[in-house]
Amino acid sequence: MKKNTLEEQVHPFTFLQKKFFLFNTTNELALLPQMPEEQLTYFLNQAFTKKRKIILQLNQLNYDSDFTEVTGYIRSTSSKRPQIILENPLNRMTYLVLPSDIRHIRLP
Repeated sequence: MKKNTLEEQVHPFTFLQKKFFLFNTTNELALLPQMPEEQLTYFLNQAFTKKRKIILQLNQLNYDSDFTEVTGYIRSTSSKRPQIILENPLNRMTYLVLPSDIRHIRLP
């Protein structure tokens, strides 16, 4: 029979991280293969024209960071700057992503 005591410490905001935050770190996700540039371009164009929600797995941005995933809709891309604007209306987050930082694209 299990005792009703807390034998391990639980961080008070753990439930908020699972429910509200958009990032997933390496501990929770599988490292997916790097997609070729042509395939990334094709899927980004399809997601933009069809207004589909996508998940982007990003490469490590520096040596200390983990791989990260962000979720949302592509709202616009600037022809002057090579940035993708990814918005998630659920938690009102907006991300500026460089195409060179994208490792993999998938549907939720």
